[in-house]
Amino acid sequence: MLWALQYDRGPQDLPLLRFLLQQEINRYRETVPWGLAPDLELAGFLVAEHRQVDDVWLHWQAKNISFDTALGYRTPYLLTAGVNATVETVRSSSHPDRERILHEITSPRNPDGTPHYTDTVVEEWLDTRRARFPSDPAAESPQTWANHAARLGEQGASRRFLLAWADQEPRTGQTLNTLQFHLARLGFLTEAIKVQKEAVALAEPGHPKAGNLLTLVDLQRKSGDVTDAWESLRECADSMPPDRFWKEAGLWRHFVRAHFLLVPMAPDQATARMILAEGDRQMHDVPRLWMDGVLDAAIAAVEHVEDPHMHARYLTIRDTELRARDQELKQARRGETTAETEDDHNRAGT
Repeated sequence: MLWALQYDRGPQDLPLLRFLLQQEINRYRETVPWGLAPDLELAGFLVAEHRQVDDVWLHWQAKNISFDTALGYRTPYLLTAGVNATVETVRSSSHPDRERILHEITSPRNPDGTPHYTDTVVEEWLDTRRARFPSDPAAESPQTWANHAARLGEQGASRRFLLAWADQEPRTGQTLNTLQFHLARLGFLTEAIKVQKEAVALAEPGHPKAGNLLTLVDLQRKSGDVTDAWESLRECADSMPPDRFWKEAGLWRHFVRAHFLLVPMAPDQATARMILAEGDRQMHDVPRLWMDGVLDAAIAAVEHVEDPHMHARYLTIRDTELRARDQELKQARRGETTAETEDDHNRAGT
């Protein structure tokens, strides 16, 4: 319904648009704990285009659903009826959030002290929304139609639009990443793997190439191609950055886990044990193994090869890692408490 209203707009639509925006707000409150998708923004934009000051309360609801909507549902939605008119309407109201809304729309200031939100700023922002949600279907990007088709369950049509979009874009790592991600999500794993191999070839040595290879391993594993996944993982081993930073950042944890995830898929026990042994070797000196599902994958791999001694050792590692996790979290909470106490003392001194 929102798409139909986007491409066929009229002044008579406002009551329906308000209803749809309220339904989006209700849906987000009940089923979307985080994130902000184009549906809520489109509903808000179509209402905002009518520039009715009374809609400030509806936009405020949309903005205050969650932390993500507070950041992503931008303040100009509240001001399209005119900055001064909106400020006066809110100021003269008895709305329970009156002071919060006034602070939101009046407190931001430019470096010279002038109000940040002006009618000119709001109009410029609206122009960016009009470009994002054009009224002419022919002005839409093929990527948008690919997303529309995917949401309707039309995987084949989505793929065709996606490929048309990619043909218009430079063959950069970002384009290839977007293409393979959506192809894989649509179920076209063979094509996604081909695109990811192209991304690997373009990637710079070190962590960029390692990261792209790990994505390729994941796609090959999901396609059931253990042989190619193992070959890609061995190639990845040569690209893994050895410095401590990347071990702390998690790249190595994903690399190690990739070994363990392949073990149950190995064609025979000898291959399974060989991959497990390599994962075990690469696991040394990798910190925080309790993160990113490494230990769960490791224990499942050991259980698959039925090695009781290795299984006992991994259970010990898990217990040690969990104690380290609890200690780290305890220290972090202690640090937060100390910081809060210092803030209280500072405020009391002030």
